[in-house]
Amino acid sequence: MSRTITEIQTAMVASLQEKGLKLSPSAVAEWRLWTYIFAVSIHSFELILDFFRKEIDALTSKITPGTVRWYAEMCYRFQNGHELIFDANSAMLYYAKEDPTAKIIKMVAVTEGVNRIFIKAAKIDSQGKIVPLTVDEKHNFACYIDAIKFAGVQTDVISTIEDKIKYNLEVYFNPAIPSTTITTNIQARLNNFKTEIGFDSMIYKQKFIDAVMGVEGVITCELKTFARKGASMSTFADINIYSELESGYFEYDAASILTPISIKEIQQA
Repeated sequence: MSRTITEIQTAMVASLQEKGLKLSPSAVAEWRLWTYIFAVSIHSFELILDFFRKEIDALTSKITPGTVRWYAEMCYRFQNGHELIFDANSAMLYYAKEDPTAKIIKMVAVTEGVNRIFIKAAKIDSQGKIVPLTVDEKHNFACYIDAIKFAGVQTDVISTIEDKIKYNLEVYFNPAIPSTTITTNIQARLNNFKTEIGFDSMIYKQKFIDAVMGVEGVITCELKTFARKGASMSTFADINIYSELESGYFEYDAASILTPISIKEIQQA
């Protein structure tokens, strides 16, 4: 970690004094200017070394074979419809040419278990929406993962339709704001919440409530029901504290209910 200019200059002065040099105590002495100039130069060099170290660490973590980040990086390199070629000299697999249009994997989450790697992957459609791979795309991707993975490691490729989140939410708001405005703002905030949690994230009940409470004019709210249904589930399951998204992303169920209630209505009741 780089030292500050003051720390470097102080160390230089201490070193000079240890060598028995008599330094002028004047605040404008020439030696102070020179030590400051050298301290700035050394500080700049140490900053460069810090940035270089961070870059090397990031690259090493990403390209070291077998790490979670390596698997994620390799997923993004998948080219659908292209054949992997084996290089006998380097013992590496590669594509004959790079085709950006064939790199369909845009969302990846890799987690590890005991001798098993779980890979959740999805693509982005023309409207910018996260969608699962088609049957053929998933098959090709799974074969690609089988080809590049480490021997003895089992891999599970998951690419499925979005989880569904269903809620019944009552929101109490400031009567000075129209209910239509409150409803529109809450719906917009909840749509942003979908992307904020990230791919393959856990969904937390309290964070959902916090998102609603962050809307201007909302005084309080009551989340009467909050449930999730993944692709492998036949019914919704209540979310008490948190739940892991099976697909890595979600959409709100059409049966979700948002009821805005003016505080004025409560006072008059």
